[in-house]
Amino acid sequence: MAWLEDELGFVKALALETATIARERAASVKPQEKSNHSYVTDLDHYLEEFIRARLAERYPDDLLTGEEYAAAGGSGPRRWSIDPIDGTGNLVHALPLWAISIGLLDAGEPVLGVIVIPPLGELFWAVKGQGAYRDGIRLHVRDSDVVHTQDNICVGTNALRTIDTRSFPGRLRDLGSACCELTFVAAGRLAAATFLGEQAHDIAAGVVITTEAGCSIGTIDGKVLTPSEWVASTPVPVPTFVAPPKRLAALMRDARRLA
Repeated sequence: MAWLEDELGFVKALALETATIARERAASVKPQEKSNHSYVTDLDHYLEEFIRARLAERYPDDLLTGEEYAAAGGSGPRRWSIDPIDGTGNLVHALPLWAISIGLLDAGEPVLGVIVIPPLGELFWAVKGQGAYRDGIRLHVRDSDVVHTQDNICVGTNALRTIDTRSFPGRLRDLGSACCELTFVAAGRLAAATFLGEQAHDIAAGVVITTEAGCSIGTIDGKVLTPSEWVASTPVPVPTFVAPPKRLAALMRDARRLA
């Protein structure tokens, strides 16, 4: 049996089951404003409870963490990081870019990631050392020494308010979902994505998918990060890029903070 084969098969099935529930209830969610002024809905709470219960039953020794509830479960070296709805603001406003994310860390190292995007019907997954996939098709990012003027560069809202966007080539985008942005970089829909302020549950699964597709991680201050270092540093403290290695080098060289 391949490493983490049982976990991957179980979580892929769990993600698809959760996505079915999410699609059925998406049009009737009840949003509330959290203390940080972001939205949470009854669906966020329900899905996280649903995912936690399934994981706890299957892997009782593992720690469970997520966006909406405190850590629970076992005390072993493995930790599941759950984002029941990434892009809740999009969901509330009927924008079809939101995702369900389940990541596994072993002694702090991201080793498995599964992300489903219910409005698009797409399932992404990766296991460390075994490649990244979308619906069974292996993903390999394309790289270039330069960023073309028509390349899509994603810059999250927090980063947009910190970076001098005039120093960015390409066409700037903000999708409102870190999980969608990470999977879209892995799939080649975005040439790069920029993050600031994201929590561990936002990136734990996606960082496995992007790096297994061939991406690297680096900061505006010139530091290259491993997936473990990036997750450990959350909330992401400085503008951080995820891109194929050559494009990453170009962004790290040219991007500037606002004066």
